[in-house]
Amino acid sequence: MVIKAIIFDCFGVLITPGRTVLYQDYPQFKTEIHDLELQSDYGMISRQQFDDLLARLTGLKLKEVEPRYWDVNIRNKPAITWIRELKLLGKYKTGLLSNVGIGWLSDFFSKTELNDLFDTVILSSNVGIIKPDPRSFELMAKQLGVSPHECVMIDDTPSNIDGAGHADMQGIVFKSVHQAQAELKKVLESDYA
Repeated sequence: MVIKAIIFDCFGVLITPGRTVLYQDYPQFKTEIHDLELQSDYGMISRQQFDDLLARLTGLKLKEVEPRYWDVNIRNKPAITWIRELKLLGKYKTGLLSNVGIGWLSDFFSKTELNDLFDTVILSSNVGIIKPDPRSFELMAKQLGVSPHECVMIDDTPSNIDGAGHADMQGIVFKSVHQAQAELKKVLESDYA
């Protein structure tokens, strides 16, 4: 088979998330914070509602939430450069598949930049399906106009890579840009590509 599409996760791959610090600061609320994230990812609550509920849960003032946790999210410039390079090759379609709430992505990417980087962007809050549900990967392949077995998913969460596998996609667990590039090169050069 030939790989025709490379799909990227956002938080943990393209963006280093502030939620890592949030979990460290409030380990006693890990379950509740995770539940809020799921509600946001499914599009059940807005970003403002998330911030309000998080402030109430942790005892933080609302004005402390943004600078303490969301303003510390950092773009992974080498990963974004890598995607630009893949696009310039013209051999592969690129996709962004992210579990993210409504309005969260606009802090990091303009619509123009998303259009330049990706052929298709699917956000869980827009479709009501979150990874690792195999339907999210199948939807991505369909929107890219390829079969799932012609895709490679790059994600920092092993369970999401398992979900991609259930949808018949190959997967790479992201630890660093260098590591993911080396693993993708092996996939593309393998007998299966």
